[in-house]
Amino acid sequence: MCKSGSSSENKSQGSSGSNPPIPRNRFQKTGNLAVYEVKETEDTVIYRIDLPGCPTSDLTHWIDRNNVHFFADEPAISEYDHDGRRYGGTIVFNPVAYNVKEAKAKLRDGVLWITEHREVHIYKCQSSSQLTKLEESQV
Repeated sequence: MCKSGSSSENKSQGSSGSNPPIPRNRFQKTGNLAVYEVKETEDTVIYRIDLPGCPTSDLTHWIDRNNVHFFADEPAISEYDHDGRRYGGTIVFNPVAYNVKEAKAKLRDGVLWITEHREVHIYKCQSSSQLTKLEESQV
């Protein structure tokens, strides 16, 4: 399952009370055009978030209960009269499905990768009306 978020999904054309859509990167020739993607596998969920221009040293992230918070700053470049961009957000995980304390965040080449593993719950059917949860060590 793959979800993505992109400004191209906003189809409003400046109607009253709404913002115009943010244009996609017309210089990008291949790949997903979304600003972020979410890919889920059987045991993992992976977030890919574009933070262009942000060096690894500027990434700040922390885990608070079932939330992963992240912030990064693109440096200012006075030669081009560019103040730099600031990025930040929070991803809320379902604490029953994910072990949020083990979330991993890595910024590489302007792309933030957040990886989270699912909790493994194995159930054994003792009768047609009863399920018993087994610990992973019993499997």
